[in-house]
Amino acid sequence: MEEQIMENNQILEIMNLHYPMSFVKTELLRKGGNSTYAIYTDHDKYFLKIIGKAFSDTFQQSVDINLFLQQNGFPVPHIHMASGNEPYIQVETNYFILYRFLETSEIDMEKDAEEVGSLIGKLHHLMSNYPCELVRHDKSFYLDRYINILRKKQYPKQEEFAVYSERLWNRIKMIPVSYSHGDMYSGNIQRGIDGKLYILDFDTSCIGFPIYDLALISNQTNYFDYEEEGLPKTTAIFKRILPEYLKYHSLSELEKDSLYDMIALYHFALQATIIEIYGLDCVDNAFFDKQLNWLKQWKIQCNRIYFI
Repeated sequence: MEEQIMENNQILEIMNLHYPMSFVKTELLRKGGNSTYAIYTDHDKYFLKIIGKAFSDTFQQSVDINLFLQQNGFPVPHIHMASGNEPYIQVETNYFILYRFLETSEIDMEKDAEEVGSLIGKLHHLMSNYPCELVRHDKSFYLDRYINILRKKQYPKQEEFAVYSERLWNRIKMIPVSYSHGDMYSGNIQRGIDGKLYILDFDTSCIGFPIYDLALISNQTNYFDYEEEGLPKTTAIFKRILPEYLKYHSLSELEKDSLYDMIALYHFALQATIIEIYGLDCVDNAFFDKQLNWLKQWKIQCNRIYFI
């Protein structure tokens, strides 16, 4: 049974079989490898995520982290257990996860920076006690994936990226590693109607650089078109986030000084992930040229003597 052709009545039949609620209606919210629905009983509204086969490798860890945080009182979407007390059910190649429906709105980093810093500090502190093993993200994940893609594409300036990546890694390789959410952009922090901030989507959680999360949420740059105002805006947000974060979780001086390196690292990692999802033909040499120019402009503007 492929999820993308699953009818509403099939979903209702499956959910009513495996959950103690009596569901009467579904509403498609987003379709794809992971599809999401609003699903209703006569009195309540829930959020249903159906995970397709392509994403089955990461969702179980994501669910486990969500449950760990939920059980420790951290603000995450609440997972409802199935009738057998499982956090999800499997039907052929699809996985169904039922959440309490969160009515939320986007955060505004101009207004919410301090509160966000506190929230991420609490997350990192709590996850230091997470009992299960997490995947480790190192140079091969952050940088080498992209270099390998450039080589497969036979991009003429691949060596410029390779030299940049080696010098970048040499500066950050001694930074301490521990829990990192890995995708801490503003869309994964939402404000509920109860006024609380909630962190979403733990699919990319790893042992990596905690400062990477702070860099991503501080990031005010334009990813595709270089704009000089992005750097001072990013720095200003980071300076507001950091003191609140440090009330709950410590950072070394080396970590604090690596903000700009983490933004550069993000460009390598995100490009690799996008191309892995959409295929080698989703980008061309003009795209690579533009990203290489972005990184060069970033280096110049940062004006740090040890920067590439």
